[in-house]
Amino acid sequence: KVTVSVLYWALPPMAERTDQTAATLRDVCGLDTKNSTDLASKPERAEDLIAFFSNHNVDAAADRALKVGLYTIWTKAKQNRDYVAAALVSKRISTSTQIEAAIRFANATSEISDAAFDEACGVGVMVTSAQIAAIVAQELGKMDRKALKLAFNKSPGSVLGQLKRVEALKWADFTVVKSEVDQQVPALVADVPDAAADDKPKKATPQPKAATKEEATWGLAESPAAVQGSDSATRLDAISATPAGSTVFVRGWAHRVRHQAKMSFVVLRDSKGFVQCVFGGRIPHFPRETSLAIRAKVTDEPKAKSALQPPKELKVESWAIIGTSDPDIENIITHDSSVDKLLDQRHIVLRGDNAASIMQVRAALLQTFRQHFWAKDCLEVTPPTIVQTQCEGGSTLFKLDYYGERAFMTQSSQLYLETCLSSIGDVFCILPSFRAEKTKTNRHLSEYTHIEAEYGNIQYEDLLGRIEDMICDVFDRTIRICGHLVAHLNKDELIAPDADPRDPASWKFRPTKPFVRLPYADAIKFCNENGILNPETEKPYVFGEDITDAPERAMIAKIGKPTLMTHFPTEMKSFYMSRVKGAESLTESVDVLMPGVGEIVGGSMRMWDPKELALGYEREGLDPAPYYWYTDQRKYGGVPHGGFGLGLERFLKWMLNLHSVKEACLFPRYMGRCQP
Repeated sequence: KVTVSVLYWALPPMAERTDQTAATLRDVCGLDTKNSTDLASKPERAEDLIAFFSNHNVDAAADRALKVGLYTIWTKAKQNRDYVAAALVSKRISTSTQIEAAIRFANATSEISDAAFDEACGVGVMVTSAQIAAIVAQELGKMDRKALKLAFNKSPGSVLGQLKRVEALKWADFTVVKSEVDQQVPALVADVPDAAADDKPKKATPQPKAATKEEATWGLAESPAAVQGSDSATRLDAISATPAGSTVFVRGWAHRVRHQAKMSFVVLRDSKGFVQCVFGGRIPHFPRETSLAIRAKVTDEPKAKSALQPPKELKVESWAIIGTSDPDIENIITHDSSVDKLLDQRHIVLRGDNAASIMQVRAALLQTFRQHFWAKDCLEVTPPTIVQTQCEGGSTLFKLDYYGERAFMTQSSQLYLETCLSSIGDVFCILPSFRAEKTKTNRHLSEYTHIEAEYGNIQYEDLLGRIEDMICDVFDRTIRICGHLVAHLNKDELIAPDADPRDPASWKFRPTKPFVRLPYADAIKFCNENGILNPETEKPYVFGEDITDAPERAMIAKIGKPTLMTHFPTEMKSFYMSRVKGAESLTESVDVLMPGVGEIVGGSMRMWDPKELALGYEREGLDPAPYYWYTDQRKYGGVPHGGFGLGLERFLKWMLNLHSVKEACLFPRYMGRCQP
């Protein structure tokens, strides 16, 4: 008993507080152990969630369903969050369907009226369990029993997906609907023989079933080729410039589908854009993500305009299905899906508006970084990613057996870039780097895209100026290419709702020179004067202590502008960084800090005297032998030089106001995740 007590009080204050926070998240907010532990590591978000529950008088004794609903609102509602939460707590809304509808309504409406909210969320509409049972029985009775058995055995969720389109069940509690499906379907199909192998549906028959009395085939062609004829396909991003009255052939995926009695509306998506298509007659119902070939007439429709859609509509003349989509698509991910579930289904998430837009901005950034470097006469090179030297300390190295020799996945290509300066001049690379970061914060990855550059014959102030130039230039270039996508993801940074998103001057957070200059010593003073404590000691900072992630973000939030934090102490930085003349305890180093993210760039001038570099090896306890090629750059005609590395995912996090760098990757890799 005494031993347990001693161990408990031996915990650092931060660890103790994190444990207490995790316990509150479990008990009060209803999170499971994993999610509560993960969220507790993010103090600002954890405190916000706990305060959200407290503000609505929800405590540990509250019903679990209420906690789940409130957490969903906190996670998904981007505005009017307290209004929706109050509606849930007062039982004005209660079912998951109503909660999802309320969140969508709140996110789309700046000012909510009670009447509009009630209508949009089915407030007052009661569907009893007995009514649900009767409606489910009626709808199941309309289905072909053989097809129903096949669908239920393959994916029960596909049956639920069909029932979600039933108007009478719009405001039903789908936990009850699911229970009825699970109970009624087995009894209904008990006497239906199992399908023989030859009876199973063929994946190679994408066309919808033949028309019935309930289902027409308006405009449906025999094949996609019959729809296309001799025309080439028009990309959807070209529709905005296509004159009204023109006939076009398009291909894409059904991003959103709304079937009505005598017409249907489909938002079609391809790799370049979105457009609404109107089917003027009754067509077979097909699920979201069905791929379609469509011939249609372009019409002007101002109401169709959104951040991603032009003020145009396509009036369908003929169409065909290219590839069918399983109805289960509706149940793979939902508004309630956890972060882990979303990452498990990342290949599906990438089809969404936001994820696809992020990937397109990412591609534009890679393009504009290259354009910037090319304009500065820098040559792109591709150093190896399997190495036998370290660059940023041994604790984050991924080790591997390289044909019996010890090797590592690279932490940085910097050392190799430096070798190029004396032969091909200023260089850059855009390659993955690897850090064995045993953390799951929203700023860290185990594999990330590293943009690095090295410049020869420069001084420290030249380096700082080049970093400023790069960030400002890349921002402007990217906005000109895809400002509309940035506006879709980070619209609050526009100076006005009707501002041109492709004009760099339209953005409030556009970086401009000069950036704030903040020497490390002044940063320590700034933190202490503004009540930003060292989380490890819970005391004011002392010179020489590292300003870690959370206090760094708190500091830059108060500054509110891009900041160059400079002149770090020697003992805090890597062995290769040059010293300040006359103040050798400081380095000619820089971190670029951006509001909302913290550090996005790290750079420095490099030692170019071989004797000074030898002392750096000795100080870090490094064997200089494996670095012979690096030392030779100083031995044979060294010159003053410097460079930097920028994390692309952190730049995206800042530019698009993302919650986590994981959203900025195609398939993120971090501690605990190496799939899909």
